[in-house]
Amino acid sequence: MKIVSWNTNSRSNKETLENQCKFLDSGSFDVITLQEITENSQGFFKDHYKGLHVASSFDLSKDLDLLKRKRKYGELIISKTKFETLDPYRIDIPFPERVLSVKLSNGIEIYTTHVPPGSSNGVIKVQHFEGLFSYLNRDREVQRILTGDFNSPKAELPNGDVITWGQKINKVGNVRLSVNPKWKNECTAERWDLAERGIIQNHSTLGMKDVFRVLNGYDDESYSWFINRRNISIGRRYDHIFCSKDLKPISSSYIHKPRLEGLSDHSPIIAEIKI
Repeated sequence: MKIVSWNTNSRSNKETLENQCKFLDSGSFDVITLQEITENSQGFFKDHYKGLHVASSFDLSKDLDLLKRKRKYGELIISKTKFETLDPYRIDIPFPERVLSVKLSNGIEIYTTHVPPGSSNGVIKVQHFEGLFSYLNRDREVQRILTGDFNSPKAELPNGDVITWGQKINKVGNVRLSVNPKWKNECTAERWDLAERGIIQNHSTLGMKDVFRVLNGYDDESYSWFINRRNISIGRRYDHIFCSKDLKPISSSYIHKPRLEGLSDHSPIIAEIKI
C-alpha cells in the first residue's frame, strides 16, 4: 500500500487546489489522507476524486454549525478501494471532526487526525491525545495505519526520546517539565507531557510503530513544518505515519517540493507499507 498524509493548510484558491491535486495524482497513491480541509476545499477534492472512494469529516458531523472558527477544519480520506466509514463519535475527544477513520475492504483501519495546536487551544490538545490513545488502546490487535498532523513533538533526540510541549529545554540542553503559563490553570505540565508522549513516543504500547523512524532512524533530522524566529528557521516533525506492528514499512520520506512551492506550509509524508 502506498499512502500519503498531508496538511493542506486550509487552502481554497482554485489554482492552489489544482496544484495540490497534481502532486497527489503524480504519486499514484492507494490511500490519501488530508488534514486542514475546509467546507469549501472538500467539495473541490470530492469532485476531483469522484472516481475513487472518499470520506469527509464534514459529512459525518452531527451539527455543521459547530464547525466554525477553531473548529472549521476537517479531514478527508481518499482510497482506490472500497471502505466502511467509521463513527467519529466513538472516540472521546473535544472536536470529533478532527479524527476520521475508515475500514478498508481488506480489514485494515485507516485513521487520520489533526491534533489542535496547544498554543491556541490549550487543554483541548491534551484531551485529544488522551482520547485517541484511550480508544486505540482498547484493541491493540486491530491492524491500523494512523496518519496526520499531530502538532508534536517539539524536538526529537538521537536516542529516540522526544521533547514534548509539556517540557522546556534550555540553551545547554537541560530538560524540565513546563507548560505555557497561559494554560497552567487548565493542565499540569506532567499531564501535558504524558498525553503527547503516549502516541508520539510510546506508540509501541498500542502495538504500533513510527514508519519513518523504523526505516530512517533517529539520526535523520527531517522536518515537515518550519517556523521563523529571530531570522532563524526552526523545523518540527509534526506529520507522522504509524502502523500496526504486523505491517511492514518498506519506504517513507517527506516531500518538500510542494511546501517550497507554496502549496501548503507542511511537507507531505509518504510511505509504502507491505500489508
